[in-house]
Amino acid sequence: MRSLFSARWSTGHGLLALLAILGGALVCQAGEPDRKMYWNVEDIRPGMKGTGQTVMVGTKLEEFGAEVLGVMRGVSPGRDMILCRLTGLNLEHAGIIQGMSGSPIYINGKLLGAVAFAWEFGKDPIAGVTPFEQMVQYVRSNDRRIAAEAKDGEIHAARSIPTTLIDGLATDATFDASPTPVSGGALGGMRPIATPIAATGFSPRALAFLGDRFRPLGMAPMAGGAAPERVIREEGDKPLVPGAPLSIAMVTGDFDLSGIGTVTHVEGNRVYGFGHPMFSLGACEFPMMTGYIHTVYPRASVSMKMGSPLKVVGVLDTDVSTGVAGHLGGVPDMLPLSVRVKTGRYSEPQVYHVQIVREPNLLATLVMTVLTNAIDTEGNLPEELTAKIKATIKLKGHDPIELSDTLSGPRFTGQMGAANLFSPIASIVNILVRNPMAPIRLEAIDCDVDITPGRKVATIESIRLNSDRLEPGQTLKGSVTIKPFKGDRQTVDLELPLPADIQEGSYEATVCDMGNSLRRRLRNEPSLMDPRDLSAILRAIHFQIEPQRTALYLHVPLQDRGLSVEGQSLPNLPGSARAVFNTSRQSQDPAVRTELIQAVNTSYVVEGMQTLKFTVVKDKGVSLKSE
Repeated sequence: MRSLFSARWSTGHGLLALLAILGGALVCQAGEPDRKMYWNVEDIRPGMKGTGQTVMVGTKLEEFGAEVLGVMRGVSPGRDMILCRLTGLNLEHAGIIQGMSGSPIYINGKLLGAVAFAWEFGKDPIAGVTPFEQMVQYVRSNDRRIAAEAKDGEIHAARSIPTTLIDGLATDATFDASPTPVSGGALGGMRPIATPIAATGFSPRALAFLGDRFRPLGMAPMAGGAAPERVIREEGDKPLVPGAPLSIAMVTGDFDLSGIGTVTHVEGNRVYGFGHPMFSLGACEFPMMTGYIHTVYPRASVSMKMGSPLKVVGVLDTDVSTGVAGHLGGVPDMLPLSVRVKTGRYSEPQVYHVQIVREPNLLATLVMTVLTNAIDTEGNLPEELTAKIKATIKLKGHDPIELSDTLSGPRFTGQMGAANLFSPIASIVNILVRNPMAPIRLEAIDCDVDITPGRKVATIESIRLNSDRLEPGQTLKGSVTIKPFKGDRQTVDLELPLPADIQEGSYEATVCDMGNSLRRRLRNEPSLMDPRDLSAILRAIHFQIEPQRTALYLHVPLQDRGLSVEGQSLPNLPGSARAVFNTSRQSQDPAVRTELIQAVNTSYVVEGMQTLKFTVVKDKGVSLKSE
């Protein structure tokens, strides 16, 4: 499967990282594993016996037995699988173990391959082994592709094109950018051994969110914990060797999220592992860490290793169908995120700092998970709450995106409440990193969340105009009645000056909440939803985060006077010009509508919409007399 996103080398830092990987690829080719040290698949026969290496507790290498049952050729294009029955280390009872992925098997001192596949609920510990020959082949191919793209100066944009509508603002949808499942799936009826994801400091709700998105990818998120400081000091600096735990981090810092597998082979500074993909990203950039196994948890389906990451020792830069590979040394480029949480008037704010991998297909989901988890650390949220959220997304070479919002109501309580709170932030991140127009670098994300008990919501009940007949240039005046949740009705005054050149006729005055106002404004400017460059995408984002949920919006639509042509707004066109555009094209261009808009702030999150009609006449007094 081709890398889903290759545009991670988009900035000066990214280009330096690419050159570092390119240099690593050249070193790798010069010092690749000697073919004499690993088996050719053609030479494997049933009945051959060997031994494997893995860690069951701590960092101590232990041996298990392996007998070749057969070779399955062409289980997928260019892929073979060796079936082996494993013995020893209580595998007859525990079966194939999650976290064993990558455990090397040797026959007569030569490397056969990596334990990588298994049947769920299998009665015998029969494993699918990925030939090391093909692990080297696919890693080499990925290195060559990176080198070729660097030589040709290629920078690929993200293949998927997300909408520029921000979930939770222009729509009521909750953000959902689940990572794309890895290619291949089951091979010969066997599935890749699920990768245990050790989640340190994550709440049950955050784990459930992760599980929904990662389990289809062959991941098994589970509550974990960091290793004791003593273990980190004594075991963290031990070198990665075949059979040792291999941790691949996605989040580090005050919260930690790391996949646990096994090292297959180390050649110089090149490390091979897993025997199956992690996400099938191709080129990637993850922290590569040493690991520690606390115990093996036996289960009826597939047992699992419970482990913790220890220390970063390099960068994982390759994620292909036959395994993962990285280089020792170096520091991965991560996105810093900080979140400050205050729950209740008298509580002390808590601040959390993490680093998140920059993979475009994972970043938004990980940001959502971290933010959700941060508010869960304070315990159960109030049944009725009001949340004030401020978020700053710093961009290299562009103005920061600053979102400030107040949220309250039933959407923000219950199981999905936290996800709805942070949908806009995750959606903006998703739009930016997966935009198809141009590379963009996120420098940092800072978020401030203040949660207080109580629902501060008010519904628009009615609208009243002081007069329903006005002259051009006069001010439309009226009042809106709102009904706060469990509170007394209140009246809010509105005023909107009419243009002196407004045409006579019948008009509608609509008072609405932020969501309805934003949808109207987006319909009125269709070019915003058809961006042709990065600046247009950024403009669409800023346009959507400007309105506030605590405001009342008065809209008065005027007559259509423009068109949106190929993503460009052409307002105030004469009728003859609009006719020329429409008759010269097969389909009509969307009209650019103009609305008079006035916003009035309130102390509540406003919901609802009401509409009244009024008339504009040039001489209201004469019109009244003639009636």
